[in-house]
Amino acid sequence: MPRYLALFTTILLAVVLGVQAWAQPQKAAAGFQGYWMGVDPLDGGDSRRSLVQQSDGTFALAGRDSALTLCDGTDRGFVRFDDGEVLSRNLMQSTTLTIECTNNGASVVLHARYELADKGLMTEVVTRPDGTPVTTIVFHKISEN
Repeated sequence: MPRYLALFTTILLAVVLGVQAWAQPQKAAAGFQGYWMGVDPLDGGDSRRSLVQQSDGTFALAGRDSALTLCDGTDRGFVRFDDGEVLSRNLMQSTTLTIECTNNGASVVLHARYELADKGLMTEVVTRPDGTPVTTIVFHKISEN
């Protein structure tokens, strides 16, 4: 009987640890969710991002900048994506970061990587699809969650 009890305990422990390991990335990824502010060193613009985790675990982003270089330097535009994929505990990416310029109707699709550097600190690295750098912005989390 003790042999069966030991086997049962081992299986139960494995299941519990497996469930914890499976749930951990979701919990860690929640660190991306919130309202973020930074300054774009490319043009000195005030940059704001809102990240929300969707029910499928991916992230959606909505953003505004006070100067959008790719929109002829105006603030007339909107930044967004809904395919933010968490690659690891502190790393997320999107291949559909879209800037829609409302001043001239232009639209550009970029790639973005987000890295949580510390509590309340995140770096956004934006490139063109061919890998050409566009900008790197350090964001500070403004929201509580």
